[in-house]
Amino acid sequence: MKLRLALSLPLFAGICLAQGLFQANKISTIQLAFAPEQYRALEPERSFGGSFNTGRGEWLQGKPGKRNGLASAMGIEFKTVHGSITIDDRPFSDVAVRYKGNGTYLDAMSSGKYSYKVDLNKFVKGQSFSEVTTFNLHNNITDPSWMNEPLAYRLYRDAKVPAPRTSYARVYLTVPGKFNKRYAGLYSIVENVDEHFIARNFPGNSANKNGGLFKPVSTNLFNYLGPDWAKYNQTYDPKGNVTAEQKQRVIDFTKLVTQASDTEFAARLPEFVELDEFARYMAVMVFLSDVDGILGSGQNFYLYLEPKTQKFWFLPWDQDHSFGQFPYTGSQEQRNDLSIHRPWIGRSRFLERVFAVDAFKKLYLARLEEFSRTIFQPQRFAAQVDETAALIRPAVQEEGKPDRFDRAVAGTSQSRVPIKPFVVIRAKSVADQLAGRSRGTHIEGRF
Repeated sequence: MKLRLALSLPLFAGICLAQGLFQANKISTIQLAFAPEQYRALEPERSFGGSFNTGRGEWLQGKPGKRNGLASAMGIEFKTVHGSITIDDRPFSDVAVRYKGNGTYLDAMSSGKYSYKVDLNKFVKGQSFSEVTTFNLHNNITDPSWMNEPLAYRLYRDAKVPAPRTSYARVYLTVPGKFNKRYAGLYSIVENVDEHFIARNFPGNSANKNGGLFKPVSTNLFNYLGPDWAKYNQTYDPKGNVTAEQKQRVIDFTKLVTQASDTEFAARLPEFVELDEFARYMAVMVFLSDVDGILGSGQNFYLYLEPKTQKFWFLPWDQDHSFGQFPYTGSQEQRNDLSIHRPWIGRSRFLERVFAVDAFKKLYLARLEEFSRTIFQPQRFAAQVDETAALIRPAVQEEGKPDRFDRAVAGTSQSRVPIKPFVVIRAKSVADQLAGRSRGTHIEGRF
């Protein structure tokens, strides 16, 4: 059984093949095909031992699993299956596919529109498509515009923060005896944060041989737990070949965050964190009122230890609830007016300490000022929304939700504030706070 993935040719002859998966002005056609037994094997394992109310109308039972995130906390463990794919008429055999996601997986349980991770290289080493070995297919089911992730990641990249590239794909499923090229819907193709991402964004650090990559999940980030890495491993989730020295660097940083005096913390923070990059990262996140990440749940980001400087970089991930659209924390009005000085939810020892450091705060406010004049302009987002809508509208119509989509694009949706009206409200709130006309809103409580 072959898994066929056909991608359109570049729109411009000058675009290199390596960009084939990530062209903003093209929609790929992806066909996923599984043997019946492999499709059944995609169903995740569940460890039972308790109950959990997802807040989405159902109860699940489970106990914490091996992965990080909400799904694993409920004992949901995704399994990788074998398949085959064709990309632009190039066949690849024996590739790896699995479901992915936390909240998006739970939301997909009722519709069957799951997100996928596709790895060309896992079972047959050396397989790649123009240097791309792994990519993600995100289902967009929480986002009526289908644009939050692509436009949010674009904003980070415009702010010179390393962030995944994206594009779109029509995804079809074939399982003999069950589906025959059934349209699963319009998906985002999202670049994987891995050794290839690191090599592209940090030249000279190819294959992640020297730098350390982590994917933390904790509402109490950088809390010192003692000298034993085993107590940190689940929380910081190291990726690839992370050395003992790199793990120790994480522990040393947690000790600084937890135990240092204010004077020592301010003096040594630049030894551990690339402050200008973190200021850019935080400026974009705060503008987007993305409270489903480090501001709230302490997840949905990668931590990269750059080997030359031994400093940490913060890399964005999972932007489906950006543009103030995470409905489980605060009200819409509070997210629209989120404080630029205390943007975290409730208490965050790490962010409280960082925002008290003058060297960081000056950089952060300077980036907010700069971006408010440039990349945060509402008309810029409006143009991006309209351009993207023209591209993806036919694929959305095939999925059968054109009215919902058109309301989101026009900015008239009632379920949540869409991108166009949100950026107008948010840009004014940020400008007023920068000018001292408003204090913004600090959202109390915890995630």
